[in-house]
Amino acid sequence: MKLTTLVNKLVVRRTDRLFAKFLSIEEEKRERVINAAMKEFAQKGYSAASTNEIAKEAGISKGLLFHYFTSKKDMYLYLYDHSIEMLVNEVEAKVDREERDFFKKIRQTAVVKLGIYNVHPDLFQFMEKAFFEESPEVKPELLERYKRIAASEYSHMFADIDTSKFKDGVDPGRALQVVLWSMEGLGEKMREQHRRVGGELQIEELMSEFDAYMELFERSFYK
Repeated sequence: MKLTTLVNKLVVRRTDRLFAKFLSIEEEKRERVINAAMKEFAQKGYSAASTNEIAKEAGISKGLLFHYFTSKKDMYLYLYDHSIEMLVNEVEAKVDREERDFFKKIRQTAVVKLGIYNVHPDLFQFMEKAFFEESPEVKPELLERYKRIAASEYSHMFADIDTSKFKDGVDPGRALQVVLWSMEGLGEKMREQHRRVGGELQIEELMSEFDAYMELFERSFYK
């Protein structure tokens, strides 16, 4: 099963009747709305984002905007799912499927995702803002999505790794789970730091810490 198919089963499906009206409009108008909403949410976060500004930026009335989406929350979660699908498609297209080294593939996946910043800066900014989102209206659902998607993505992408490199007695499946738990912990550390001091995501610092974790795990798990 392709990763995109798997993810589509885990996130709110964009073909759901909830978004049928929005999906039925012409692509150019649909992209205007998506771009306007992504820009507004990326700049202001969920709570402060204005649906009036989104409608104005998209060149449509607020009434029409809520004809497409039943609420601001539905619009936001739709946009999040749409962004996840774009990220997954980029990873599928650019990660070397022939690479079977566990840790090389993990880093390759991380580099591809961060590289999207250069191609889709608005999407990256939106996803960064969503990662740090604290609104109780959407935070629980964002965290649930993040955990499910991360687990399914990694388990699928690393199904064909070279297990001969692991030390005797090391279960590759459990090793993957340890890596996932550590990445969740790193993410929570970043959220806590953001809550305390704010500021933008420091990509170089993040990758440096990511690499330090991977080097530690590689020494621990590999022969």
